[in-house]
Amino acid sequence: MVSTVDGRLPPGPRGHLLLGSIPEIRRDNVHAFLDVWRRYGDTVRLRGPLTLYLVAHPDGVKHVLQDNAANYPRPPAVRDRLQAIVGDGLVGAEGAAWVRSRRMAQPAFRRHHLERFCSLFAEATAEVLDSWERAVELGRPLDIEAEMVRVSLANLGASLFRADWRRDVDRVAPAVTEILAFANSRLTSVIDTSRLPLPSTRRFHRRLELLDSVLYPLIGERRRASKERAQYQDHGIPEGDQVGHHGTARAPLGGGDLVSMLVDARDEDGARLTDKQVRDETISFFIAGHATIASALTWTWYLLSTHPESRRRLRAEVDEVLGGRPPGAADLPRLRYAGMVVQEAMRLYPPIYLLLRRALADDEVGGYRIPAGADIALCPYVTHRHPAFWDNPEGFDPERFAPELAGRRHRMAFFPFSGGPRRCIGEGFAQLQLPLVVAMVSQRYRLSLLPARPAAVGVAVTLRPRVPMLMRVERVA
Repeated sequence: MVSTVDGRLPPGPRGHLLLGSIPEIRRDNVHAFLDVWRRYGDTVRLRGPLTLYLVAHPDGVKHVLQDNAANYPRPPAVRDRLQAIVGDGLVGAEGAAWVRSRRMAQPAFRRHHLERFCSLFAEATAEVLDSWERAVELGRPLDIEAEMVRVSLANLGASLFRADWRRDVDRVAPAVTEILAFANSRLTSVIDTSRLPLPSTRRFHRRLELLDSVLYPLIGERRRASKERAQYQDHGIPEGDQVGHHGTARAPLGGGDLVSMLVDARDEDGARLTDKQVRDETISFFIAGHATIASALTWTWYLLSTHPESRRRLRAEVDEVLGGRPPGAADLPRLRYAGMVVQEAMRLYPPIYLLLRRALADDEVGGYRIPAGADIALCPYVTHRHPAFWDNPEGFDPERFAPELAGRRHRMAFFPFSGGPRRCIGEGFAQLQLPLVVAMVSQRYRLSLLPARPAAVGVAVTLRPRVPMLMRVERVA
């Protein structure tokens, strides 16, 4: 074993005789990590059947995710369990398969492509907000997490499939929710329950089959449209002059949604993704995209409800910039405070609150020895509260994300989208959608927490309220 400095292992709690710290971590891992970090420091060793090393200092996070990322892939159990859910898409892939998927998907997530979705986001969000009028009339509170799931699914469907999605969203939403619940239980279980013939496993497979029954026909439509576009281009027919087989209807143009872009993508050898690979990437976007957006929005409304001055300032900005009209991509740079509010919400309540890695070879982090085979936990919920990098770390202060202050912050003091080679490909997608939705809701409604007390944090695939977060919804002038 390679020796470093003095060969010391990090400090940490002794834990239970047989299970170590596992009971506390499984019961409430974000607060268990927060507690041991405050007691033992920036690198902590948690004992148990599987020893876990918590790394909290931004320097250590940068070392694991970026500087020595090749030494820290995800643990095989995490990878295998994710792949059973999302296949070989970006969320589940490793190594060469991940590199190929990332390279082929990356063009679809460039800023100029994503900005074209802003009008779709505004239209889909408005439809959900229109449905709130009934709650206003009845004085009925809304479960704001459930509503943000509706918003995120509507926007995700609009960008993935455009209008095709609306006929399926109501039946797909519950299936996606159940898939996420099963994924969380599977990822946090010592035993892989998916290998057992349990009712929950059978339900999970039925929900995946339902999702596939929606996805594959839509992928097939995009595939046929792609072939027709190629045929027209081969004959030199401009898009505006394309007509259908009977000379009257325009041929499918497509190409504007994310699935069409995946269907059209080619690697350096000219090969395309198969339908199964497009399906896997799409499922990955569902799991990673809808849950994280919904989580970020839910905690944003909680924080604005409990900080009325920030809510008033946000509303003033929205009125000044938009003047009552729907927002577009060109408005986002001027919705400065809305963007700051969202970032501060993700600092305090990062949707992806835990990243797991495994050391392939002996290493040193924070002056302590990390042995080969050790599992590493990176917890944004903890690092985002580090007092060496954040003044009043538990306070809600959007001003700390003023653009002119960004260069003064350690790059890994704030990492809601991970970092290094596996930094989330959907970061730009989120940065466009989140302030747009926040602006649209603020434009029409005021949300007030019922009852006005701190919300308990729960954990699933993302950070979420432990109990339903009920809010009163009122129209604003």
